[in-house]
Amino acid sequence: MIVKHTLTGWEIISQYAHGLLAGKIASQLNTSLMQDFWVDALTAIVEHDDYLLNFEEHNYLTQNGSPKDFTMDTNSPSDALEHAKRVFENSMQKSQLIALLIGRHLSFLYESLAGDYEPLKQFLSEIDSKRSTQRKLYAISKKTEDELYNILLFSDRCSLILNQDKIPEVGRKVEINKTINNERYYLRQKEDNSITVEPWPFKSDFFKVHSEYKVLDTPVYKDNNHLKKVLAEADFKMRTYIFKK
Repeated sequence: MIVKHTLTGWEIISQYAHGLLAGKIASQLNTSLMQDFWVDALTAIVEHDDYLLNFEEHNYLTQNGSPKDFTMDTNSPSDALEHAKRVFENSMQKSQLIALLIGRHLSFLYESLAGDYEPLKQFLSEIDSKRSTQRKLYAISKKTEDELYNILLFSDRCSLILNQDKIPEVGRKVEINKTINNERYYLRQKEDNSITVEPWPFKSDFFKVHSEYKVLDTPVYKDNNHLKKVLAEADFKMRTYIFKK
C-alpha cells in the first residue's frame, strides 16, 4: 500500500487503486498507440500490482506500529516468489498477452532478488521461456511486446507520481521515464493546478482521472489485525486529477 503522513492522519492508497489509476491514464493515450488486443494490454496495466499478500501473511506495520509504505517494505525472496506466482497464474487464466506483459513486469521487479534464491530464479526463468510462444499466439513481434510494455511502465510511473504526491511545485517538472516511442517524458503542474505531460502523448487536450483513498486518524496500531479493522471501517475519499495539454 501507498502511505502518506498528512495533517489529518495516514492517507492510504491500495496497490489495487494505484493499478487502476495507471489503467485510466493508459486509456487516455493516443489511439495510434493502442495496438491490437488493446483490452488485454489495458488489463495487464490495471492488474500489474494485484494479488498481494494479505494481512495474515505479511506485516504491513513499521517497528513503531505505523502503516508501512510499500517503499519501506523489504520483501523476502520467498514473499516475492509467492506474489509473483499469484499474479502470473491469475494472468494466465485470462490471456497469454496479459501473462506476457505481467511476466515482463515481474522480471523487472524481482530479478535483483532472484540471484541468491534459486526457486525465484527458476520461476522467472520459466515465465521468460514462455514469451516466444505467447508472442506467436498473438502474432506480435518482440518490438510490439516492448512497445506495449513501455506503455505499462509509463502509466505505472505516472500513477505513482500522482499517488505518492510527488508532483513538484508550479514551474518545476519531474521526469516520468523514457518509454513510449523512445521519448523521455516529464510531468509538471500548471498555474491552474492542472497537470501536463511533455511531450503530450494523449488523444485529448483535456481529461480527468480519479483515484480513491482512505484517511486513518489512529497514529499507531497494535498489530496487523488492528490496522486491517481500522482500514476496513474507514470511509472512502476521492481525488480528481485534471490533465491539460
